[in-house]
Amino acid sequence: MIHYVILSSGSCGNSYAFHDGTDTILVDCGLTFTGLCKRLEAHSIPVGSVRALFLTHLHPDHSKGVGAVQRKLGIPAYVSDVSHGYSLDLMKKYRFVLDDGALRTFRHGEDVVSGAFRLTPFRTYHDCPGSSGFFIQNGDDRFFLMTDTGCVPFEADEYARRAGVFFIEANYDDSLLEAGPYPDKLKKRIRGTYGHLSNSDALEFARKYSKKGDELFFVHISDNNNTPGTVEKIMKEGIPSGVFIHVCERGVSYEGFCDE
Repeated sequence: MIHYVILSSGSCGNSYAFHDGTDTILVDCGLTFTGLCKRLEAHSIPVGSVRALFLTHLHPDHSKGVGAVQRKLGIPAYVSDVSHGYSLDLMKKYRFVLDDGALRTFRHGEDVVSGAFRLTPFRTYHDCPGSSGFFIQNGDDRFFLMTDTGCVPFEADEYARRAGVFFIEANYDDSLLEAGPYPDKLKKRIRGTYGHLSNSDALEFARKYSKKGDELFFVHISDNNNTPGTVEKIMKEGIPSGVFIHVCERGVSYEGFCDE
């Protein structure tokens, strides 16, 4: 059985945990070490079971807690080889510290194994070099995670068709973004190829790949350009019945279980 938890989602910090009863892997850690531990313990996942941490990209809401996790738990953190090439400059820019000796790299499309978990990273399109999504397997359980991308990469097709649990960004509603307070330059960045997925983008993707019995979690919802109610209405009206829809509010934890 796999116990999976969205520990936090949104601009306040992003982190996901996957626990198979023995080992735990994390994807992203935009939380403090104390905050991470409290949330793991609240969901009965032992902090000592964490074996590795995988980063989608190096923006602080996804990575600011990584250095502390590395040092306190003595585990490796993985980033794409492209991200690693920019890591020193980005660490200085965002003022966080990674232990480069415990920093490992992966290539998009090549599997990484941690215990019984097998992760296949794929490229995403974001304004942080080397950004990644993940297809995660453990036994017969398969997860698809895609966040912080301005468009859907063609590589996502192969992995989404095989997944049963999805974590999909639904960052902004186009009408709310247009009417909102952001300057035009920032609006253009959010809508751009290297920005974020809109509600309509997320709906189109979910309609194409989800099937009866799948679990869909819509994540990374903007505080300023979207609302959970807006996402829920769009998704429940547009996605066929039989698919379980969850809209993840900022900073709130959500969990689920998979039985092989």
